[in-house]
Amino acid sequence: MIATSSRAVICTPHADASAAGMRILDAGGTAIDAMLAASAMLAAVFPHMTGLGGDALWMIHDSKVRTIVGIGQAGQRLPEGAAISVRGPGAVASTAGAMASWQTAANISRHQWGSRFGWADLLEDAASVADSGTAVSQSQLFWQTLRQPLIEQLPDLHRLCKTDGRWLREGDTLRQPELANTLRHLAKEGLEDFYHGDLAQAFGAEFDRLGCGLTAADLAATRAPEVAPISVRYRAGRLYNVAPPCQGLYTLQAMAALQHKPLAQAGNASALYYHYLVEAIKQGLLRRNAQLCDPLSKPWDFTASLEDLQVRAYADAIDDHHAAPWNEPGRPADTVWMAATDAQGRTACLIQSLFHDFGSGCILGDTGVLWHNRAAGFNANPGHVNGWAPGKRPAHTLNPSCYLADDGRRWFFGTQGGDGQPQTQMVLATQLIDFEQPIDLALQTPRFLLGRSFFDSTDNLKLEGDMQAATIEGLATLGHEVEIIPARSPMTGHAGIIAIDAAGRRSAMHDPRGEGTGLGQAD
Repeated sequence: MIATSSRAVICTPHADASAAGMRILDAGGTAIDAMLAASAMLAAVFPHMTGLGGDALWMIHDSKVRTIVGIGQAGQRLPEGAAISVRGPGAVASTAGAMASWQTAANISRHQWGSRFGWADLLEDAASVADSGTAVSQSQLFWQTLRQPLIEQLPDLHRLCKTDGRWLREGDTLRQPELANTLRHLAKEGLEDFYHGDLAQAFGAEFDRLGCGLTAADLAATRAPEVAPISVRYRAGRLYNVAPPCQGLYTLQAMAALQHKPLAQAGNASALYYHYLVEAIKQGLLRRNAQLCDPLSKPWDFTASLEDLQVRAYADAIDDHHAAPWNEPGRPADTVWMAATDAQGRTACLIQSLFHDFGSGCILGDTGVLWHNRAAGFNANPGHVNGWAPGKRPAHTLNPSCYLADDGRRWFFGTQGGDGQPQTQMVLATQLIDFEQPIDLALQTPRFLLGRSFFDSTDNLKLEGDMQAATIEGLATLGHEVEIIPARSPMTGHAGIIAIDAAGRRSAMHDPRGEGTGLGQAD
């Protein structure tokens, strides 16, 4: 359901988080303030997807587009055994950048946007819910059922997924009193404590106990700088994303290639429409797997790949009549995307992640902080550009987008889903821009997913079951190896959109594939 307002809107993946952010907007807070309150609430109600121990990216728009990159870095040594694992202590091998990004964003809100809200104002709602408890979400129930054998082997997760020795089920209450204590501690001491204070010391002791290779000094070195966005011209406007080590570069490459393809002539939701999108991102993912790395560790001129001559080569490489082969390893991930626009027209988008659902599976001591496993994103080959190195940030799947049209319209959108993030974003962008669909129809449009997903499925082209039969048949005829998945499948991500029309009217909606909500401030 679309929420509209001439003043402020918000959308997040959970109703409680949307409500927490709207309370801040109603009290005169900024869009950044609303995101901070909503994200804290998600740690309390959506702990399998996001939390204080993860990474985060921001895309902010006031008079310009800016991004904040909160990606933690590797420690100075590898975990015990000299290998990073996907789960368990060996996965706690890069620092968490989310809290550093919150501080950078809060500085903008307070010193540039005039916010009067302190951390106690922004974190107490979440602390209260974490303490008293909340109904366990349908999303958590889905993922803990899917991961039961894994969770059995990760005892820290039992406090999130079980009660009285049995698995949580619908109607049960999820409580995180230790997380509540940590949120209140941060509200009192400030977020710097996460990296330099009592919390940092507690984390350092846990790093030593886990043998994960990290130290308190590594944590103290974590930064979340404001970074210039990258962008391409697309139709009558400009499309923005986040620079490497995030995969947004390849989202932009694919969209720029589509600039040279006749999507309108292909017809909305036709086989050729989807073929163009699939083939454009297929090329991009191949380049990503070979190239994407931390430019602070290995400098490279990634902006050259967005120049007109190079983009034309991407478009020319798309065969209009046949699918290129595909056999590449995927990057599973779970994430939350959310956004708010305030009464002054400023927008803040936040995408935050533990990487895989339930992250590393390690909750650090009595802090209630579930640490992410983003270090598993390093390439296992030490000679690869994305191979592990001390202080290096791993290649990252997170990549929020925004589009500023020449006529004053604006769209902000993103999704969870690893490799599926750019794929879903391409559907949303083309529906909004090329076919001028309202945001509800853009979100309802059937999606595709190329390659393996976080469900450990097959390397093929997955199509949602409500796609037209003629389209499915046409894609198979073009040489795609297709598989039908349920309509509105969680495989294709939980996206959200904020749209602002040329007159300034705001609209917000979260994905019908999930349990998120959009809210609008009363006019």
